[in-house]
Amino acid sequence: MVTRLDPKLFDATTENTWCAGCGDFAILKALKLTLADLGIEQHQALLVSGIGCGSKLPDYMTVNGYMTIHGRPLPVATAAKLANPDLHVIVINGDGDSYGIGGNHFVQSCRRNPNLTHIVENNQIYGLTTGQVSPTSTPGMKTKSTPFGSVERPVNPITAAIMNGATFVARGFSGHGKHLIELMQKAIQHKGFALIDIFSPCVT
Repeated sequence: MVTRLDPKLFDATTENTWCAGCGDFAILKALKLTLADLGIEQHQALLVSGIGCGSKLPDYMTVNGYMTIHGRPLPVATAAKLANPDLHVIVINGDGDSYGIGGNHFVQSCRRNPNLTHIVENNQIYGLTTGQVSPTSTPGMKTKSTPFGSVERPVNPITAAIMNGATFVARGFSGHGKHLIELMQKAIQHKGFALIDIFSPCVT
């Protein structure tokens, strides 16, 4: 029987630098509640991130965390899982880090199907570097790097994950907290590579 933990165990005292109203706050809360509901203690989980707004999340939880260089959290997470199969390894990063700079690692992880949970905070923009077009930006979107509108078709991570062999693929929205918790619980309990792509619009 699973013993539910107090979610406050995962609270950190680090000053949060996300913009007011950012969906990443809801994702952070959902992840804390998920680990608490599943009875996963702090030493039993590892959060691996890259670079970007969403990749700051491990700083805001009292749990094992490892911030890699841009686009490299998936191979680091795979190595950690191979070294300690009992560890709950969760990758959390943004769409640029996952599908842009880390795009090859994303494809290979789907192919290899390691027992990892990959949570992507998809805000369709490079928010940390003040607003350049990302791999998931929509056509016509005006940003600092595309003042006349993006001319490229966006990457579809859902079809890419399925096509390349991921065995758990889901999409959520940062505004639906209860649904996010359900998805995160199922992803963490899944044996194999689990992707949750979470729409989290950038408010600034």
